[in-house]
Amino acid sequence: MRSRQRRQREEGTSAIELVLYMPLLMVAIILTVQFALVYLGNQAVSAAAREAARTARVTGDAAAGQARGYDYARDLGRGLLARVDVQVDPVDDNTQMRAVVSADGEQLLPFIRSPRLSEEVQGPIEQFIEDDG
Repeated sequence: MRSRQRRQREEGTSAIELVLYMPLLMVAIILTVQFALVYLGNQAVSAAAREAARTARVTGDAAAGQARGYDYARDLGRGLLARVDVQVDPVDDNTQMRAVVSADGEQLLPFIRSPRLSEEVQGPIEQFIEDDG
């Protein structure tokens, strides 16, 4: 008789525990997904900056590098990036090209500001020198 009374008092405790732990579990899941989206967005921004710098370095044309950076960020960052900005400029007396790509990361919750992602890549402009051989 005693064990039956104890069993009746414990019924429903798992439902109460679920109600108490569910908000914590949801916050943990949302934070994990937000971190993954920021990480993937950062990878997309980095790849777009490398591609913009590579194109500008090979062609020697900053406008071509900028256009390629926008295209790459649009294709690779679909759903991950918003308000993409690509700047490609020659530096060091036109011997190097610098590409800076920045964008807003994806935002899950409306009350948390979306992270600003940015990457800068710089390298020498390719020069083809004829061999005297």
